[in-house]
Amino acid sequence: MEHKFLSLFKDGKWTGNKDRTITVKGKVHDLDNYAKQHGIDLPEGKKAKPKINKVEEKQDADMEQPLKTGDTEES
Repeated sequence: MEHKFLSLFKDGKWTGNKDRTITVKGKVHDLDNYAKQHGIDLPEGKKAKPKINKVEEKQDADMEQPLKTGDTEES
């Protein structure tokens, strides 16, 4: 059975109400909860989670390890 609210997805993105509610038989339901309760796979899955950019610090390997004894540096 094709659900009418699935037509509110365009290119896999929800284009309906910003609060993601749907009305079924006169009752308002949260789209994600309704789909989960009825085993309906939504085109986009769940609500989009904000992306967090992680910054990784790179350390110089030669700064961490001491020179071996007997090594000499030439300049």
